[in-house]
Amino acid sequence: MNLEILRKLGLGDSEMRVYLSLLQLGQTTTGPLIKKAAIPSSKIYQILDSLIEKGLVGCIVHGGTKRFRANRPIILRHLLDLKEQELEGLRKELGQALPSLEAEYCARKQRYEVELLEGTRGIKAVYDIALDQLKHGEEMYTIGYPRLASELFNAYFKEYHKKLAKKGLRAKILYDYDTWFGKKRELRSHAEQRYLPKLIRTPAFIHIFNEYVGIMVVTEKQKLSILIKNKEVADSYIQYFNLIWKLGKSPW
Repeated sequence: MNLEILRKLGLGDSEMRVYLSLLQLGQTTTGPLIKKAAIPSSKIYQILDSLIEKGLVGCIVHGGTKRFRANRPIILRHLLDLKEQELEGLRKELGQALPSLEAEYCARKQRYEVELLEGTRGIKAVYDIALDQLKHGEEMYTIGYPRLASELFNAYFKEYHKKLAKKGLRAKILYDYDTWFGKKRELRSHAEQRYLPKLIRTPAFIHIFNEYVGIMVVTEKQKLSILIKNKEVADSYIQYFNLIWKLGKSPW
């Protein structure tokens, strides 16, 4: 049996050994159980009490002696329900805590902030921050989008554009030439899309929104993003974008 599922449901190593031993032994006293599960006698009642509390073990008294048995394994679903309830509670707590944590983060009066976010998760984080920061009707800009990034993030950006449209955000995107023609592209009502001249390649692409500039590097060996928070820098990059936008070609 794959014990990892029991561990993920919250059982410790000793609890797993005792529960599985009970499944094999059937109704039993602690003596055979201690031997079968290789558990110190001083710990057995503590472990059994924990399993009883989880609903996985039952206990009866027969002739003045306690006898234990494993309950039906289908009860393990109850542990999954508890995990889901805990996760939902944690999600609500995080939702309540995030505004004050974000306010505390933003309260730092630095004019210039730079963060290094590594891996594909770091690149997605830049776009998630943009989605969170922008309000209805506001716009984001992307200069360049290499083919490798398109392959890596295809599923992510499909869902991302649905979220943009739902929130009423706008986007202007300049794709690399081979990225645009790498697959059939769809017309998006919330986005203006163009592709760059054939000889321009951008393994590092740029995402601009509000007072942020994200510089993403996507190569076979390295994936990272540098996120700069500074209004003057963001404004200057928007000017660059507007200049390069004129070089782009509309596919429609």
